[in-house]
Amino acid sequence: MHQSYKKLPEKIGKYSKRVDAALPGKHTHTLYNPLSWKEARILAQLHTGMARLNGYLHQVEVASSDQCPYRHAKETVEHFLFHCMKWTALHTEMMQYTDTRRGNLSFYLGGKTSSDDEKWTLDVNIVRATIQYTIATGWLYEG
Repeated sequence: MHQSYKKLPEKIGKYSKRVDAALPGKHTHTLYNPLSWKEARILAQLHTGMARLNGYLHQVEVASSDQCPYRHAKETVEHFLFHCMKWTALHTEMMQYTDTRRGNLSFYLGGKTSSDDEKWTLDVNIVRATIQYTIATGWLYEG
């Protein structure tokens, strides 16, 4: 028997649910369908936190440290997108799309925060800018 879920099971996707309170939702089709395989793969890494960053790699015992090699901070998706000193020049282009939501991980990944109202819609332009930033760094995509 096929069962449809209105929300993800409690123990599944804690990180993803924190990034996008609207999961699962129709907006994911709008978000992922127009993307190339490479772009979708990058966005999925950012959405899940399962990216080639030391914070995650250390958690799965692949890296010896969770620290960013360029700054004494845990290398997470948020750190990579907004704070890493290595990519400062590239941050500017990605952040040109907004003055009010800078540093809001959910917004940059096309997700809804718990404080967004019912009229919330994703901003495809900022998601594309985030993906292009990530591609420009060459940091996450492999293969």
